[in-house]
Amino acid sequence: MQDFLDSAFAFPTVVYTVLSIVLIGFWATTTLVGAGADAFEDVDFDFDADTDVDLDVGGGAGEGSSSLVRSALEFLGVGNMPLLLALGLESLLAWFTSIVLVTLVGDVTGWVATLVNFAILIGSLLVGIWVTVKLGRRFAHVFKPTHAAKQREFVGSICTITTDKVTETFGQAEVRDDEGGSLVLQVRCRHENDFRSGDRALIYDLDRETGEFHISADRSLAM
Repeated sequence: MQDFLDSAFAFPTVVYTVLSIVLIGFWATTTLVGAGADAFEDVDFDFDADTDVDLDVGGGAGEGSSSLVRSALEFLGVGNMPLLLALGLESLLAWFTSIVLVTLVGDVTGWVATLVNFAILIGSLLVGIWVTVKLGRRFAHVFKPTHAAKQREFVGSICTITTDKVTETFGQAEVRDDEGGSLVLQVRCRHENDFRSGDRALIYDLDRETGEFHISADRSLAM
């Protein structure tokens, strides 16, 4: 047991140990409280009846970071996956991989140890991302809205863009439901636009096959 703890809290595994503890702590706290919990400057987690966890980020640097991560998830094909779930899963997988690699490598000293440790740090991160993407794509249907009637209610609503751009194949936006909860939707725009994170837009259609919502490029409709 002591050897396990020594490995978990020694470099490089300690990086993923601390990250996993923070993310699991956030998840546990917000689940127990059942409401938003402010931490890490502008980051807060909102709950509603239809989603387990949504990550809302305020203005400033936090907003850019959230959009960057969401854009990365979209690029990897797991854009529907909740942000906190993706980060938590990747962190745990990287932690497990690091523990295994450190155990297999054994004791090394000197400058070789430094090179090996950094290689394990980066390798574990890549393995975590790879497995997270595989699992996210395998269970993509779980993260898509499943109730057509509920989805249809958002047509005609005003949403707030959460990505740096919206195109025919890319984009996300936040919308509030009747209960005051926050939902992140996949949105698309068929026309040229200059939407940026924080802009408001009108949802006018829903593609039931993909679960994607279409927004109007006419900003005046969202006033």
